[in-house]
Amino acid sequence: MRLLTLLLPLALTACAFTAEQTPQTLRTLPAGAYQLEKPHASLTFRVKHLGLSWYTARFADFDATLDFDPANPTAAKLNAIINPMSVRTDHPTDAEWDKRIGEDLMEGKAFPQIVFTSTKIETTGEFTGRVTGNLAFMGVTEPVTLDVTYNGGMDRAVLYQGRAAVGFSAKGKLNRSDFGLTRYASFVGDEVEIVIEAEFTRR
Repeated sequence: MRLLTLLLPLALTACAFTAEQTPQTLRTLPAGAYQLEKPHASLTFRVKHLGLSWYTARFADFDATLDFDPANPTAAKLNAIINPMSVRTDHPTDAEWDKRIGEDLMEGKAFPQIVFTSTKIETTGEFTGRVTGNLAFMGVTEPVTLDVTYNGGMDRAVLYQGRAAVGFSAKGKLNRSDFGLTRYASFVGDEVEIVIEAEFTRR
């Protein structure tokens, strides 16, 4: 009984810090503008290398805004900006590796921003959806679709000073040749897989 008395406050505290993935929680979130919480977001991508493995890298500098109405999720608007010079690969021996990918391969100096602007949002299930948008990359704009999962929401997130918070996971694919990025095609695959984890808080 004493152990239960000690554990109960801890359990109640945990509930205050943990999001719920329920339709009701989604509906009770306030509508409006949400901002990406950068410390709790990640944007990774990977391509086939020599056909042997998926070479994985990430962007360290990116931001996003979400105009979101839980009562009408298909009307949401998502905008993201990525710094191509912020590629991180954690190469063990070449300190200039990341710079060459961002500056030479992605032409980051000539095209300093990669921009995604949503054009259509569909619901595909109770907690899933599909976001289609225009991706502007290296002077070319092409449509890209992301499969998105709603992970949960909080009316008042204690860790975010009581602001409403919502979290999503997303995956997508694109062909780099569609954007004119064809260098090293003899050993680097054309298809790029994208994986995103994101938390947004109400402004």
